[in-house]
Amino acid sequence: MQSSLIFLTSYLLVFFSIPMIIKVAFQKRLFDEPRELRKIHKKIIPNLGGIAIFSAFVFSSSLFIPHKFLPEGNLMMAAGLVIFMTGLKDDIVGLSPTIKFVAQFFSAIIVAVVADIRIENLFGLLGYHELHYYTSVALTVFFMVGVMNAFNLIDGIDGLAGSLALICSLTFSFIFYKAGYTGWFLMSLSLLGAILAFLYFNITPAKIFMGDSGSLVLGYVASIFSLKFLSMDSLVNVKVGAFDVNYASGIVLAILIIPLFDTLRVFTLRILKNKSPFTADANHLHHRLLFIGLSHIQATFILGLCNLLFIVLALSMQEFSPGQIVAAISLLALITNGCLSIYIERYKRKLFGHLKTEPQSYQPKSRAPRPLVDEVLDKISEN
Repeated sequence: MQSSLIFLTSYLLVFFSIPMIIKVAFQKRLFDEPRELRKIHKKIIPNLGGIAIFSAFVFSSSLFIPHKFLPEGNLMMAAGLVIFMTGLKDDIVGLSPTIKFVAQFFSAIIVAVVADIRIENLFGLLGYHELHYYTSVALTVFFMVGVMNAFNLIDGIDGLAGSLALICSLTFSFIFYKAGYTGWFLMSLSLLGAILAFLYFNITPAKIFMGDSGSLVLGYVASIFSLKFLSMDSLVNVKVGAFDVNYASGIVLAILIIPLFDTLRVFTLRILKNKSPFTADANHLHHRLLFIGLSHIQATFILGLCNLLFIVLALSMQEFSPGQIVAAISLLALITNGCLSIYIERYKRKLFGHLKTEPQSYQPKSRAPRPLVDEVLDKISEN
């Protein structure tokens, strides 16, 4: 009964609050303006969905999870509030990357030091086992900041970040339930309900985006779920379906593989081109799938399916060492990306084979001409 209540409360809060948020966003002109080349959408769309997601998640978790089941809950919510407010300000008025990073590091330190949720043991991964306290804190902070930014960067097309977060929360809810971690199980259900309701409005054609306030929060929650699961390695063996979980590290990597691999890939390519790794471009995995003619739904489905297959692979390899599991997942990600790159090069030759160079202004069919924001607002005000 408690699990049903927390899920339904979170779901209904998001479902009924988003239409009101959309209305207020248009009245106050708070929306995502599609003026940059890397923007995929064709019209003005509010980007305040994170308000509904975070509010519903915090409300239902605080209301239905007893303190004895989640003693770290107040500290996690406090750190999450820092991330949410940072993302919300960036959505509304913009925020420098430096300030965003400071806020992310601050919230990560709260989790690692004050709440004491951190990576304490690598269980033989890269030859390391139990970590020194300061090494553990540093690695935890680096991990959390990386995951938060990875979810922020992967939020580029309709339904993608939400779908990946849905897979993440669903997987962790099952794991925490099997492990007997009641508080964490209920918290993952709360997030699951919020994301499911949000996706109703975010699937193409999207009526609202989650914005940084949503994507950063999803990355934050995914990171603390991962940290808790990693700390369970020495405590309990969890059985997921027909698979015995012996090592969490490989499964965590599989759950987060799409946003993490995409971030590492684009950062590496930008550095190799002597550009700042934080320079915005249209070279993410979802951009590449759109380039070859896929729709938003098709690209989201493919990336979500790949995410699920990586999770199954990690579960099926639990008899191997953590290093072998991580290596196999990383190698498969590289091979899959290489196959996509080969296909894209052939696709380019087919499109531009008669030209000496690829047109710089070329855009895939999914990027239609965009209406001017002021013209649209005038029409809205007239109606």
